[in-house]
This record gives sequence, structure tokens and C-alpha cells, in this order.
Amino acid sequence: MKKYIKQIVALALIVSFASCSPDDEKVDMLSAGGSAVAPGSISRLDTNVPLTVKLKLKEGVTVTKVEIYRNIAANSTAAIILGDKVSDATVVTVDNANATATYSSSTLGSFDVFPVTGADGKVTLTGKTGTFPLAIKSTFSDGTVTTTPYVQTVGKGIVWKDADANTISTSGVSSFKLNDPTPVKISFAPVKKTATTLTSIVGTWTKTTADGTVTTGNLPGTIDATIAPKTIDIAAIPYSTYGGLVAGDVIVYKFTVTAGTQTDSISTKVTVADQVFGGSSTGSLSQDLSMNQFSFATAKTYASDSSEGEIVFNPEFGFAKAGDTRIEFVENSGLVYDDANLFDAEIAFNAGTPVTTLTEDLFIDSVVLYKVTRNVNLGTKDEPDFQDVTYYGLLKVTDLSLSSSELIQGFKFTYKEGELVQ
Repeated sequence: MKKYIKQIVALALIVSFASCSPDDEKVDMLSAGGSAVAPGSISRLDTNVPLTVKLKLKEGVTVTKVEIYRNIAANSTAAIILGDKVSDATVVTVDNANATATYSSSTLGSFDVFPVTGADGKVTLTGKTGTFPLAIKSTFSDGTVTTTPYVQTVGKGIVWKDADANTISTSGVSSFKLNDPTPVKISFAPVKKTATTLTSIVGTWTKTTADGTVTTGNLPGTIDATIAPKTIDIAAIPYSTYGGLVAGDVIVYKFTVTAGTQTDSISTKVTVADQVFGGSSTGSLSQDLSMNQFSFATAKTYASDSSEGEIVFNPEFGFAKAGDTRIEFVENSGLVYDDANLFDAEIAFNAGTPVTTLTEDLFIDSVVLYKVTRNVNLGTKDEPDFQDVTYYGLLKVTDLSLSSSELIQGFKFTYKEGELVQ
């Protein structure tokens, strides 16, 4: 039986050699003098960098030649069909079992002609990233030859990064609030091999206003190409850079990296957002002492002996500030509940006559503007940081009856508020 096993193994090896076509010159890895590991990806900036093929060698075997070919088997059932030679690789022996072979990415050709399929289905050679289908042909000292298919990927030369320096598909920012100094940061970084030298990174902007007017310019300052990733606070860029900003303006930020004659860019569209009130909530106040206080902060009604209320029912059918609450009201401010923003609220409040008690009768659709300052924990439970925060709010009366009893007065309302940051 043993002799039959030996004969079967010998026959299998003969078949494996015989099945290799002269077109692709494949040799069974069990009998070849070594094997090749393809290079990793590069960016479109890396037009002249060494690409390294790693080779594993059998004991006593050396690699005598490594060649890179186009692999034109895309429309064939074959794994490899050798096309034109791209380059001969320079072989360096590392030790008895390993070798490397390098060739220059410059031999691959232009990085600006990758196939792109348009919306109409037509393919044009205008792509800036893509792949080169290749094959590594390795010749060993024992006379064996292997061909290994590999795809050389050419990726973006500049990419977006998140706060942890991980590559992301977008900037992660779609808007910033008008006149809000809160940082709005976008981060990006060039992608290149060590052998590639960057020439510059330039930032530009394009602003489109509501009426369709378009203006462009350069971002202020110089972007240090040696810093990766580079972070820019777009909220801190002076509005004068763009000739002024208003809510609704759309800005496209574009960052272009250059290495020699090669360029790449990324862009992001950011809308300048208005500072608006938060969502509406509902509330009520009553002459009934069990529900004659209300807090805008908690959206809850409280009894007369509570210290939680911010406003208290006024017997003259209005309301007043409760306790030590730092709140003032402006009635007849001219603001429309559904349309006003926080800038409108600030202007109207400063132009009005703030009071702490409303003595005039309220009626359905009455709109009252208020300004309240609260001591808010801006830190955490374990590390509190209490600071005064001022909010503007709008209250709109929706119902003048809370019960069927004419002896118990009350009203219902909706309200919304927000912090104006500048």
C-alpha cells in the first residue's frame, strides 16, 4: 500500500506541472523555489517611490530575477495573462530565507487616467485614484518560475480625520452657528510614503448666499504640511474673511495638497446656521395653590410652597417671577412665536421694558418674551463646574381655562427657549 501512496503523490506532482500553461508560467508552490508577497497601497502623491516585493525562499535557493508585468486577464477566465512588462525589480537578499525586490512607482504610468463610470454609464479615463492589475514574475536559482497576481492600489493623497486621527469619509461637520464661538473643528492629513516630499497644503473657501451670489478666496494663514493630522477651527475664522456671513450662507472648504506636479484635494460643505430656540414644550399655571408655580427649566408645575418654580400665578391673571429667580419679561415685544430667532429675541428684549410682574390680562395667542439666568453645572457629576447661563424664551398662551369652575382661574401655554452664544 505504501508504494501506491508514493506513486499517487508522484503522479499528483507531475499533473501539477503539466497543468501550468506557458502563458502564465505558474509553478506549484510546493515545488517552486520561493513565493512573492505584493507591495501595499500607495497614494496618488507617490508617483516616484520604491515599491517592495517580499520573497520567501526555499532552503538553498536564491531569487535571480523579479519582473513586474501588466495583468491583462480582466476579461478572461484565467487568473493571469501577462501583458507588457512594467519594470525589472532590483533584488536584495536579506538572509538565506528572505529577499526583497524593489521597483519604482514611476514605471506604472499616469495616476490621472483611472477608469471612471459616469452617470450615463460611459467610462472615461479621468479618475484620480484606482488600481493597476499587475503580476510579479519571479525566477529562482533552481530553475523554477512563479507568477503572482497583484493589484496595486492608488488611494487618496489627502483624507479627513476624526478626533482620534482615524480616517473618515467626510469632515463630520455640516454646519456652525452664526456668531457662536464654540469651536467647530475639522481635521485632515496628507497620505504619502516617506520618499514623497510635500510642496504645500492650501485651503480655499467658496461662499454661496441665499440669492445665489458666489465668492471665493483663500483661508488666512499658512497650513503647515508637516503636521498630520492638521486641525482647523472653522468657527474661529474671522467673518471678514468671507466679506461677512449671515444665516443661510453655504461655505465649501477645500484643501489641496501638492507634491511636485501631483495634487489631490478634499472638500466639505458647511451651512451657516441661525441660532434658534429649542423645541416647544407645554405648561400651565392656576390660581389653585397646588399648581400655581411653573419652571421653564424642568417643564413642571409646582405648589405654592415649592422653591422649584420660576414663575408664579398672578391674581390679576398674569404671572410674576417666583422667589429669587433671575427672570424678567417683556410683553408686546412684537415677536412672532413661530418665526423669531434668538438674535430677534435679544434685540427685542433690549428694546423693550423688562418687568418682573405682568399685571395686564393675558389672552389667547399672547406672546411674552422672557430672559432667565440659571446657575448651571457645565461640568460633570463628579467634577461639577457651575456657571451662570442666560436663556431667552418665548411663551404663547393657548388656553384660558383649566377647569370647569369659574372660581378657579388659570391658563395653558406653549414655550421654547435657547442660549444665545456670541
